[in-house]
Amino acid sequence: MPKSWNTLELKVIHKTPWEKELEIIPLEELGRPRIDVVVTICGFFREMFPNVMELLDKAFRMVAELDEPEDMNFIKKHVKEMANYGDLAKARIFGPTATEYNTKVLQLVEDSAWNDENDLAETYISSMSYAYTKGYYSKEARGVFENLLKSVELVSQVRDCHDYDITDLDHYYEFFGGLSKSVEILRGEKPEMLIADTTKEVVKVENIKDSIEGGTITRTLNPKWINEMLKHEFHGAQKIAERIENLLGLSATTNAVENWVWDRVAERFVFDEEIFEKLRENNIYATKEILERLIEAERRGHWKTGEEMIDKIIKKYLELEGMLEDDP
Repeated sequence: MPKSWNTLELKVIHKTPWEKELEIIPLEELGRPRIDVVVTICGFFREMFPNVMELLDKAFRMVAELDEPEDMNFIKKHVKEMANYGDLAKARIFGPTATEYNTKVLQLVEDSAWNDENDLAETYISSMSYAYTKGYYSKEARGVFENLLKSVELVSQVRDCHDYDITDLDHYYEFFGGLSKSVEILRGEKPEMLIADTTKEVVKVENIKDSIEGGTITRTLNPKWINEMLKHEFHGAQKIAERIENLLGLSATTNAVENWVWDRVAERFVFDEEIFEKLRENNIYATKEILERLIEAERRGHWKTGEEMIDKIIKKYLELEGMLEDDP
């Protein structure tokens, strides 16, 4: 979820473990303008934390209604600029419609069913343009959502679990990547993209490129991780293929996957004959999918490589396809 309401600046007063109040920090004490934010949620967050959504929405509304100069209160400024949307202009929490839990971005990437990155942004926006605010639950508010995204300068995501890095789950490119690409398309400029790693005692904030590289080196390209995955045979090979798909999704939505990452993926999983044969024996379908993703990355311009290398990958792909056709 991008950003907290601390940028607005309010204090949370714990009256009891179950009851909380918000107290606004005066501008004189704050010493800077109140920054507008957009919170995007998935369907699971909507179902599990309605109390948090209510508290966030209350915070946004309190700040929007303050008697303060607009150049010191950007929520108030933007609400006034969107006065034609009425009370919906105060909405700052957006997510899938009440009957959905995620976006259609996953399906596009999984099926390679997108022509260019504009398709991914359009799909993300249409999936996530439902407002959750006082008086409106899952209200379609695309105009408000797009207007807010046009002014976004920073997109942030919290990583709070050691079990998964951002290259391990497709939801990172779906939500973080989808939001980042949508802001870029609407604003005409890439936002700053940061990951806040809270898995250790001291929070570490890094840019998306470093976070992708860290996850790729420690997981996807790590020989120990690969060997453990291969022990799980069919399922393990599929997990490896999923990581390669996630890299393509992150590359398409953030453009932050460096060329050397794709070089190393090809070197490790295609041109290391021992690993390639184990993958093929374990799960020929997942192995074929890895080759497909590499070919797709090159075709879409996310990976710059020599003609000789891509020809070798295509040859291996055709060999696997022939094996599957010959299999009775």
